[in-house]
Amino acid sequence: MKIGTFAKKFNLNTSTVRFYINNGLLTPDREGGQYTFDKECVSNMEKILKYKRYYFTLEEIQLLFFLEKASRFQDEIVLEVCADMMRSKRNHLIEERDNLANFIREIDKEIEELQTHAPSDNTPCGVPFLFIPYLYCPRCHIPLRLDSASLSKGNIQQGILSCECSYSATISDGIILCQDITEETPFRAFENVESVMAMMDQFSPAYRKLITKAYVWMYHRITSSLHDGNCFMTGPFTFNFVLEYMSKLGKNNTFIILDPSLKRIHKLKKYLSFRDSNFVFIVGKPEDLPVKTGTVDFFIDDYSTVNSLFTYNNFATEMISPLLKPGGEVVGIFTSYQRAPRSIYNFKKDHPDFKPEKMTFAGLKQQWSCSGVKITEVKSSGTTTPGELHFPQNAQGEVIEVFGYHGEKSK
Repeated sequence: MKIGTFAKKFNLNTSTVRFYINNGLLTPDREGGQYTFDKECVSNMEKILKYKRYYFTLEEIQLLFFLEKASRFQDEIVLEVCADMMRSKRNHLIEERDNLANFIREIDKEIEELQTHAPSDNTPCGVPFLFIPYLYCPRCHIPLRLDSASLSKGNIQQGILSCECSYSATISDGIILCQDITEETPFRAFENVESVMAMMDQFSPAYRKLITKAYVWMYHRITSSLHDGNCFMTGPFTFNFVLEYMSKLGKNNTFIILDPSLKRIHKLKKYLSFRDSNFVFIVGKPEDLPVKTGTVDFFIDDYSTVNSLFTYNNFATEMISPLLKPGGEVVGIFTSYQRAPRSIYNFKKDHPDFKPEKMTFAGLKQQWSCSGVKITEVKSSGTTTPGELHFPQNAQGEVIEVFGYHGEKSK
């Protein structure tokens, strides 16, 4: 039989069959430049698969084949060597079986412990009372008036924020609600975006690895100028970096968490309620943020500018930059679609008004520059592999590059 038929018989691909040929485990005849596999090849392939099931290595299988073919099992010493190899493998498998049994018991205990971590809403988490001096009108840039306030453990749980210019916002369940909010997220490119599960459900392992590398780089850029009592801001749309690295970012910090979706903010509040930091949860668009200019030390751009462009057709840099202190820093992640034109156009199915030609790092850099932020460093995490899909919009065969970047607000 020919190589294609032979491979199909054993549910293998032809490259695997060629691998065994090159390593001397299969010796088919050649006719007219093509391999022909006989009964001996079939028998040898069955032995290879059997030994692989027994967890023999390639080198061990090669040795077994050599001893059998060289002696035809007519040498007592050879028979004993083969038997010793089988006994050694059997003992190893028994040891592995016992180890696996112990691991299974340990995993059972882990499952029991996980079941004791039932979600709880007992800890109130609201606008910190000490943040009141930073609640400013985004239009007039003057302090907002706070009425009908209700406090619990130093946090504002209920209240009304207003300005003479007619700007207003409410505080409900410890969350600042701007006038233009949504229940569901307007960013529709991925499913399950309300949860950290989106990272696992929507992205390939290779793509997640590139994001992780960018996160590590971002963290080290932050730590070079970190001190206790920083004010961080992140959002809209993505927050995985802050959720993962919050405990490493120092003590007594304040985190401003922004998103247009009330459902998503409720989910984030549940994730963060037991963290040892101060949180200001805001539901609304970047232009409606009731935060005093020059308040933020670090803006964490965890795909926030990218997803803002998908959703609103702008990077939102002109709204975010004024909130940074002089010398404040931007640390972010950016995905380049320069080598993936079909992939970037696929996002238009979810966001018809999106303009793919705007999605360039040069464009983002220019927008930050126009807002007084100079990009000082850019680091590539690498590119995706072309042979698999890395997210729902990824076109077959196209690759994307993931960058980390760092910028600083002019003083």
